[in-house]
Amino acid sequence: MLKQLPDLLYNFGQSQIDQKYLVAKNLWRRAEIIEEYKSSLTMFDEYIVQNGERPEDIALHEYKNPFYNWTILIINDIVNYHDQWPRTQKQLEDYVTEKYAPTDSEPNRGPTSTKHHITTELRDTANNIIVPAGKIVPSNYSVSYFNGSVLVTANPVVSITNYQYEEELNSKKEKIQIVRPNYIEDFVAKYYYIVGRGRTTQIGSSTADISMG
Repeated sequence: MLKQLPDLLYNFGQSQIDQKYLVAKNLWRRAEIIEEYKSSLTMFDEYIVQNGERPEDIALHEYKNPFYNWTILIINDIVNYHDQWPRTQKQLEDYVTEKYAPTDSEPNRGPTSTKHHITTELRDTANNIIVPAGKIVPSNYSVSYFNGSVLVTANPVVSITNYQYEEELNSKKEKIQIVRPNYIEDFVAKYYYIVGRGRTTQIGSSTADISMG
């Protein structure tokens, strides 16, 4: 995937006189590809990653070619597989246990300790939303409102544990976009065209010096 991107000579020296160049891949070109294809919504399907499923598994199932796994990473702008791809149930449990392990300053911290509190949806008898769900609030948050002619005070709050919080983040990662199978060959061909067009090597001192063409 990255081998096809053009090289970039980036000056990391302290001045323009004493130039020190680092050879890197022009990831800005990669961003151009994502932006260009994201505008064509008919090319994509939403896909829910199953527990333990990897990009190559999805590519094999959808495209009959596991080596098209990179297209999934490109479309979803995944540059750090470890952090951005959904964890398996076991990986999630291990991750949360390690991340929220007790410390000297927080000896009672753990996966089941409270991360924060959020609101639950609250409606009146006319079905009007008084409080939307999912807003982070203090544990003692309360709201008073007229329900008809009666003044009501409610405490629409629930606690969210560290594990529940990380589980929700992981669930969001499970929802990805994939190129529809009938468009995949066109996408691959266009990808190689875009990354290869123009100059193969650019020189820059800052991001302002980097062009897409």
